[in-house]
Amino acid sequence: MIYYFLWGVSLIGLILGLFWLNLLFFKESKRIKLKEFPYVSIIVPVYNEESTVGNTIKSLLNLNYPKNKIEIIVVNDESKDKTVSIVQKFRQVRLINNKHEGIGKASAVNKGLEYAKGEFFAIVDADSEVSKNSLRNVLEHFSSKKVGGVITPIKVLESKNLYNGLQKIEYTFTAVIRELMSRINTLYSSHGVLSVFRKDVIKNLGGFDKNNLTEDLEIAMRLKSNGYDIRMASNALTYTRVPSTFKELWNQRVRWYRGFLQNLVKYKKVFFKKRYGLYGNFQLPLNLFSLIVLALVFVFFSYEIISKIYNWIIKIMVLKFEIFSFGELPSIKNLLLSFDVKYFFPLIIVIFINLYLFYRASKLIKQKTRFFSLTILVYFIVYPILTMFHWVTALFQEIFNTRKKW
Repeated sequence: MIYYFLWGVSLIGLILGLFWLNLLFFKESKRIKLKEFPYVSIIVPVYNEESTVGNTIKSLLNLNYPKNKIEIIVVNDESKDKTVSIVQKFRQVRLINNKHEGIGKASAVNKGLEYAKGEFFAIVDADSEVSKNSLRNVLEHFSSKKVGGVITPIKVLESKNLYNGLQKIEYTFTAVIRELMSRINTLYSSHGVLSVFRKDVIKNLGGFDKNNLTEDLEIAMRLKSNGYDIRMASNALTYTRVPSTFKELWNQRVRWYRGFLQNLVKYKKVFFKKRYGLYGNFQLPLNLFSLIVLALVFVFFSYEIISKIYNWIIKIMVLKFEIFSFGELPSIKNLLLSFDVKYFFPLIIVIFINLYLFYRASKLIKQKTRFFSLTILVYFIVYPILTMFHWVTALFQEIFNTRKKW
């Protein structure tokens, strides 16, 4: 049974991989040449960011953009460290204090919006940095009034250990997938590493949802459900710091995936509605289908593992400690002969397709990458299992409605 299921999943993965590869030959989204520079407000929500906020502000001050057409608003969300004193050293920055409400940074962003004077506003998290021409490049993608927001590709700033390295690969894949989604107008996400929006549009939609675990995803899905488009500016590179420990990564991903599930339910009205085009008829159904497949993979493999443990316990009970006889251990030759290619061949094909996609993604964000390394191996073999447990944990937390926390 698991053999057929594995082949089925691999076949679906193969079809999807070829689909995304084919989109590489689609034209990029339309861009305009800036004849004049619109006024932009950059909002930086901060909470205990003393170690990184200084570098974030410096990168914003270094933007290749007219200084009289930009304002930087740092919103202090009740920090308890030296964040405020560091921000106050930058005279070009406006500091606003916010009384925290809800979950995460949404209330701080909304507070910044109250003071923003720009036609456009950007969000930049205090653990992130922007490239010199990123803002100019982003604004070129507001080719029509229908474009409500534009996001940027993200690169990992530091790669200190295996966790950072795995996320570096993941962010590379994410960049190219978002670019391809942008080309067929199914992109429905934003982030805190330089996402730019039309201020009036966001205000008319009621601002950011302060009780949402992933307010950046929610606002993008709200834009899409109200007829606006999200674009990706692939030439506007940005940088962020990522979790460096198992616990940090676990908490972040469970929150992300739980927020995704929450918003998938919130915008279920979009599914299979003609007015939403490929976004409602293809992208969201595909994501839901992927979650169902992931749940089935978890059930099948959990069954396999439990049955093997059960059989092992039974053998111990029957044979007692004779099972540990070293004389009966299989040789390397026997282990190699027992390797069943039919289980792994489809997965190998999918991995090769993903390696090519990874190569194209690395070129897109101008990142040098070693394609044959331990990190790549772990990413394709071990990391999907960890991701599966992230999703399962998020699903259980949503089902049992456990307390939402950042």
